[in-house]
Amino acid sequence: LILLDSLLQEIKYRLTMWATLVTVLMLLITVSQSSNIYQIGLSELSSLVNSNRLSSLSSILSSQGSLAVTSLPKDYSQAVRNIKRSAPACLEQLNYPQFYLPDGSQRRTFASASDEQEDYPDCIREDSETVAKHLDTVDVLISRLITDIAGPENLVWKTQNDQKMRNFSTALFKEHIHVYKPVEGLNDDSGYAAPFHTDNGLLLMITPFQEHPLQMKNKMGEIVETGEIGEDAVLILLASGLPQWLLRGTKSSSKFFPVPHAVPSLVNDVSSRTVFARMKVVPMDAYPSNLAAEEKKDRNLFEQFFHDVKQAGSEELCPITKPAHHQLALESSWSALKTEECSHSQAYCWMNCLELPTTCPQSPVQCSNSDSKPCCTDTVTEDCEAMDQSCHWECQASNDTTEDKFCNGYGTDMYMQGFTASGNGKDACVILLFKSWVLDTRTKFGLGCVGVILLGVAVEGMLCLRRQLQGRRILLRISGVTRRVSIVLLFGLNIASGYLAMLVAMTYSVELFICMVIGLVVGHAIFNTEAAVGESVDPCCASQAIAHTNDAKQHEAENMSA
Repeated sequence: LILLDSLLQEIKYRLTMWATLVTVLMLLITVSQSSNIYQIGLSELSSLVNSNRLSSLSSILSSQGSLAVTSLPKDYSQAVRNIKRSAPACLEQLNYPQFYLPDGSQRRTFASASDEQEDYPDCIREDSETVAKHLDTVDVLISRLITDIAGPENLVWKTQNDQKMRNFSTALFKEHIHVYKPVEGLNDDSGYAAPFHTDNGLLLMITPFQEHPLQMKNKMGEIVETGEIGEDAVLILLASGLPQWLLRGTKSSSKFFPVPHAVPSLVNDVSSRTVFARMKVVPMDAYPSNLAAEEKKDRNLFEQFFHDVKQAGSEELCPITKPAHHQLALESSWSALKTEECSHSQAYCWMNCLELPTTCPQSPVQCSNSDSKPCCTDTVTEDCEAMDQSCHWECQASNDTTEDKFCNGYGTDMYMQGFTASGNGKDACVILLFKSWVLDTRTKFGLGCVGVILLGVAVEGMLCLRRQLQGRRILLRISGVTRRVSIVLLFGLNIASGYLAMLVAMTYSVELFICMVIGLVVGHAIFNTEAAVGESVDPCCASQAIAHTNDAKQHEAENMSA
């Protein structure tokens, strides 16, 4: 009995120890699953960046993808407080676009961009300018930090229109002032106003809101809290465009973690939530120009990445289903279709911001192509058409009215489905060479056809003029440098007009292509039927226009003998 009692006491003791150990472990796991965001003062950040002591910050960016820059000047924190107090009534009074969020709350947004600057609303202008000024200061330091960690040679990019090399510091930005408000009468606070997601830009800077803080997840999937961050700080969040687009294929891509973040539901919590956000981006036609990208010889345009990138991870990072009240809200208000990437009169549809119709402000609108099939939008992501230039917004009840239209009113410089004839009211209108030359009526299109024919005639005419001038058959008194300069200038005009002819053909408009051929044929018949045959029929390549001297002399001899 004594031995049995001792054995029972030993078992009881060990069970108590194990229970205590399990409790401690559970507490440690709970604590470890929730941590606070890394904080660093503005002056300390400047000191570390200037002295190139970046090991700790590099570790933070690779594991958490976020940090809070604190101790900004007093005028910054005062401006943040003023915007929080004034922006809700200010944006509502000015009727800025309003969006319905998954938890049923609403978000009203002021949007601006560095390349298309829009003035801040007068009611918050001074405070917004103060915040923006200090964000510029932080942006410079963070850009230097990221450049030093990634290596400046890995952060270079170019655009299709301009081959000038640019870097991370010269990127553009989009600015948003968001005001979140819960909808009265809703009691479901189990969801998120903005579910966990990663932004598709390069970098996000956002002012904190202690009363309803932003939530984030680190690389381990643990929650990172921002509730302790005061109004003298700005939150820095890495976006997916940095490692997955700009640094793609480089060793530095693993040094940056694009941080998922979310806004918890506002229901039964606060009356409003206001933040000032700035997202660092590049032009839509930009592509990486680092060594890894050059070796692949594949231009990965930012436009395609920004709109088409798939969020990795759990379903919560990319929610597909929407609450019923959210779907009803989208269907009942045409303004809810607008996205913050677009201006007030536009909404996102197939990788572009397209004008919303003004004829049905109270009716639902849809984005569809020339075959009346739905195009992909920010809310329609499945069973929809993409890469279709005929996509456009229209009133749902206005499908029949397109029969009387020459085109749908939205311009395209190239039909993506091959040669297309004009006159279909559902097709996009041709942009002839310049952005403002949209051939959206029969009259404009007719004038465009005449202009294209004249261009073709002019191409052949300039070939003839060059031939005559270079063969000294005209303007005999011009000699020496003057004649050479004239020949060179004509060559330049010939090249330019030839490329313009090529661009007209590349619109894939049946009528414009035929008119270009007619113009070249007519011009050749008028000016060049007696000329020697060149090596090329390409109007872009002026080398085909002037035959070699010996060939020309032989051709003249043949004509004289005939």
